[in-house]
Amino acid sequence: MKKFWAVAMALKERTAMIYTGAMCFYLFFMFVFQWESVPLRMLFSMLLVSIAAALMQILAFSNLILKKLSYTWRLVVFALPFGAVLTACAVVFHWFPIENPGAWITFGVIFVVIFVLCTAGFELYFRLSGRKYDDKLDWYKKNREEK
Repeated sequence: MKKFWAVAMALKERTAMIYTGAMCFYLFFMFVFQWESVPLRMLFSMLLVSIAAALMQILAFSNLILKKLSYTWRLVVFALPFGAVLTACAVVFHWFPIENPGAWITFGVIFVVIFVLCTAGFELYFRLSGRKYDDKLDWYKKNREEK
């Protein structure tokens, strides 16, 4: 039961963050292209994608479900099912003309580019924060030895 609540809280928090980020991104493009409204189907599809992304993140990147998996395999466990969910949402919610092969190529390229940029961003963040904590630990050990 404890694990269930941990997953439920992580799902709620991640979904909220992803949905908020997606809405900010969408609002930016609404401003750029001078769109006046957001279709209800777009809001709903963003919510479904946010929930799916949160579930995939919990599955792939936390130790709540998958314990011993290399980072590369965690990326695969996230990217493949999430790509399938995005593809399904693109079809069901008509994000673009699905009969147009060029639109599918653009969709795939955008997915890969965003995935690579997000992965690189998280990698950079974790390396920098890891270095910061290593420095703090070194400072603590040094000060502890002097006393």
